[in-house]
This record gives sequence, C-alpha cells and structure tokens, in this order.
Amino acid sequence: MEKDEIFSNRLSILGKLAASLIHEIRSPLSVIKMNLDYISMNDSKFSDDVLESINSCKESVTRMSYIISNFSSFARKVPKDDELVSINELTQVAVKVAQIEARMLGIQIECEFQENIPPIRICKDKLLQVFLNLIYNAIESKNKEKNIYIRTYLKEKHSLIWEIQDSGIGIEETARDKIFSEFYTNKEKGTGLGLNVCKSILDEYDAKIDFESQVNVGTKFFITFPIKD
Repeated sequence: MEKDEIFSNRLSILGKLAASLIHEIRSPLSVIKMNLDYISMNDSKFSDDVLESINSCKESVTRMSYIISNFSSFARKVPKDDELVSINELTQVAVKVAQIEARMLGIQIECEFQENIPPIRICKDKLLQVFLNLIYNAIESKNKEKNIYIRTYLKEKHSLIWEIQDSGIGIEETARDKIFSEFYTNKEKGTGLGLNVCKSILDEYDAKIDFESQVNVGTKFFITFPIKD
C-alpha cells in the first residue's frame, strides 16, 4: 500500500512538472513556426533539398503542437475527432516527417503498399502519432542493414495489416511481456511511454498491436485494423 502511495505521489509531481514544461515549450515553439513560415515565403531562393528540410521541420512543429495540446486535454473527456483515413497516405506523411533522421543514420525507408485498401474511421492525428512512434523506434534500433520496410495489406475480408520491419538489436525474451507496459524502456533516454501510448490509442479503435522479434536479427511490429462495413 505504501508503495502505491509513493508511486501515486510521483505521478502527481510528474503531472505538475509536465504542465509547467508545456507552458514553457509553447512560446518558443510558436517562434520556431513563425520563422519557418517566414523562410518559406522566400522559397524561390532555396534548393529542393533545403525546401524539403524546411517543410519537414514545419510538419514536425505541427506534430509537437498537437502532442502538447493532446497532453493538455488528457484529463478532460473530449469527443473523438474521427474521420475516414487512408492508411497508405497517412503512412507516407509519417515517413516524410521521419525521413531526415533516417537519412542522417544512412537508413532508407522502403514502403510496400497494397493498392485499393479501404479507408478506416479513426482520429488521423492519433494514428499519425502511432506510426511515427513505431517508425522512430525502428530507426533507432541500431539496424545492421540500412533498410526499414513498411507494408500494408489486407488479410481475409475484415482485417487490414500495417507492419514495420527493422534489422536491429531485437527484443529480449524477458522483455516480451513488459514491452507495452507503462514506463518500461530499454533505451538509455527513453520514457517508457511510447508503445504503451500506441497500444492505448489502438485499443480505442479495436485495433491490435503485436510483434515478432529475434535478438540481433530484428523486429517486426504488426497493427491489425478491423474493417467495418
């Protein structure tokens, strides 16, 4: 019982600290966005590579703003902002945002999309958060090969599969049951919230996340979305 109280107090302190940090982050984030918008007004002066970097930065700032707003409203009951979403198109957006970090590590993200996949009804921003989390995890997994593969395909009549495969360090057998738990991480600077948040978001929409992994060979994560008539 005493341990539960200590943990509860720690979470309360963490929540207050996070609220304070969000307040401090919002202002510089707005300045960054304004400056990026200003630079974009002079796009004729820049090469295509520079413009791609600027646009990727703008998309990342938008993502950060969404995450901050989402965190701020975490304790409030808000209606779902669902819409029909193309999994292939949203994956391309996520890949575009993550592309710069991948290139810095010499990693190529290969997409293999099945065509004519039906859209699903879901919150686009939440699903983008899931995709980005899994893509960045794959990029940071110390890949031996320099390719990461993302695939979409239909399985049977009522399932849509999204999968990502890396050639990284893999997941130890002892970690398999903990991987989606709160605050569990094997990263030196990880928070242990990424996969837990992904699972929570997917649970809202009856989607399932699972994985296959082999130590020093790589990991493949699967998301199974139900297709509803």
